[in-house]
Amino acid sequence: MIVFDTVYAPRETKLMKVAKEAGVDHILNGLGMMLEQGAEAFKLWIGEDMPVDYIRELLFSEDN
Repeated sequence: MIVFDTVYAPRETKLMKVAKEAGVDHILNGLGMMLEQGAEAFKLWIGEDMPVDYIRELLFSEDN
């Protein structure tokens, strides 16, 4: 089973906590989706590829 909550703040939502307690193996929040949407918007507005790897590191860092 996979649980995907499109919310990205907080990083772990109530749905995700309940899924974790229920033993769900694959639980995702909306950060990855936000990253990919941002990359597409960046391309449309700026006309260049967004530095996705760099932004991913920032988004998924423990400090963030």
